[in-house]
Amino acid sequence: MILNFGARNFFSFKEGFDISFELGTKCPAEISRGKGVSNILCVKGANGSGKTNILKAINFISNFVTHSFDNKTDSYLQFDPYFTSSSDSDFYVTFSLGQVIYRYEATLTETEIKREALFRKSKRETKIIERIIDTVVFTTKEYAELTKIKMRKNVSLFSMAAQYEIESTKNIYNSFKKIISNVSYTGLQAQTHELEFINEFFYHNDEVFNFTKDIIKKFDPSINDIYMAKSTDEEGKAIYRPWFVFKFDDQEDILSLNLQSSGTKSLYRQLGNYKAVLSIGGLLVLDEFDINLHPHILPHLLEIFLDEQTNPFNAQLIFTTHNTEILDFLGKHRTYLVNKNNTESYCYRLDEIPSDILRNDRTIIPAYNQGKIGGVPNL
Repeated sequence: MILNFGARNFFSFKEGFDISFELGTKCPAEISRGKGVSNILCVKGANGSGKTNILKAINFISNFVTHSFDNKTDSYLQFDPYFTSSSDSDFYVTFSLGQVIYRYEATLTETEIKREALFRKSKRETKIIERIIDTVVFTTKEYAELTKIKMRKNVSLFSMAAQYEIESTKNIYNSFKKIISNVSYTGLQAQTHELEFINEFFYHNDEVFNFTKDIIKKFDPSINDIYMAKSTDEEGKAIYRPWFVFKFDDQEDILSLNLQSSGTKSLYRQLGNYKAVLSIGGLLVLDEFDINLHPHILPHLLEIFLDEQTNPFNAQLIFTTHNTEILDFLGKHRTYLVNKNNTESYCYRLDEIPSDILRNDRTIIPAYNQGKIGGVPNL
């Protein structure tokens, strides 16, 4: 599980930010459900406040650790510092594997890696790997193979190690591969997968398709069933198309995906990623989580991550939304607000606000709408 992550000198965050899934001791039992780490986290803020940049950070770190070997030797790393800043940028992620806690740190410029380090904590935190520029300068015995690799200036040591099939770092590498996101360097991706890919994937994966069907049918009871049809084009290429079955007046009709509501189309495209993350105990990163969805649907989608039956591997979800009704469901321990002072973003979790403004037994929405706690446009 991800415990916390942060970045400094990253897009609109000059001084940096810290996002924590860890719940404090004062978190009510109905929120924590007996856990010290939350499975869901919301990031809210006005348009242009910088909330998507928070999601970009965890997406960048994940891609950097796992896919940076694919970079050309002279290519830029896919992030921007704060405007024209020439200072280094810092990143970190703290995560748990079983009972062991790891902390990954990286100091980067747009063109090269200045430092990478990994720390491990069981009883106390200990540095186990450190890389400076293109050399691994320190490892514990179990990671000694890394010192033999000539590092590339824009490639993470874990991405390099994966190419050399080094076993000792696979668990760290695989942890970052469990992050699935709909944001990229430029922000929200209209679609994370082409529709043709989704259709074919559903055709060959009944468990994922049934998961998607059950949720869509729950939110639109007029849909009796969904099935995937396979055909071939003139060149013999396989084509997969979903058909939605409706029953009315003792009759039956089928309609294509194109004729479904925007909300149904959105769920059809997204829910495969939900199931993938739930199956591997990963992290789902969703910008504009509520696109085309009715506000009353959102708590039901969040419950999928909160219910141990639907989420047995402790998968997590972090998302942005403009929906305000969700605030009282989330509570102050699972909500971050992002604001901007001129061109610089900053954020805070709502339980950092003095208790006389936000109390556990009071609704958050009035204080938010009145601008008392930030995160709203200054009109």
